[in-house]
Amino acid sequence: LDYKKLKIKMPIVIDNAYNANKKVAICGGGLVGCLAACYFAHRNYDVTLYEYRSDIRKMKVVVGRSINMAISVRGREGLKGIGAEEAITSKGIEMYSRMLHDKKGNTNSVPYGKKYQCILSIDRRYLNELLLTGF
Repeated sequence: LDYKKLKIKMPIVIDNAYNANKKVAICGGGLVGCLAACYFAHRNYDVTLYEYRSDIRKMKVVVGRSINMAISVRGREGLKGIGAEEAITSKGIEMYSRMLHDKKGNTNSVPYGKKYQCILSIDRRYLNELLLTGF
């Protein structure tokens, strides 16, 4: 991803040694909270993650969202930023198109991108657990 072409001013990466004594608290141990915690940890912050629910790594069945997570290029970039892209996407299932059904029962396949472009279907729990444990 070329940020210069997007014309977005990106924040300056702070020197990790400078962050050694800094602490951050993150509320929410879901996918976004875990990813944020990983980013801060990679920058040498002391991270405390708070979550209302029980630890999903210790649960047999996780109540809530059960469907897989679709990860596109943007999601992969987020995972790449913490060095987790390969560990997570290696377990993904490539999806090249979605199937639309009309009222008459006819179907139509609509691609997610150009030929050979796809998004990945990842198990939500697997993704969340990997981010919680530091992959």
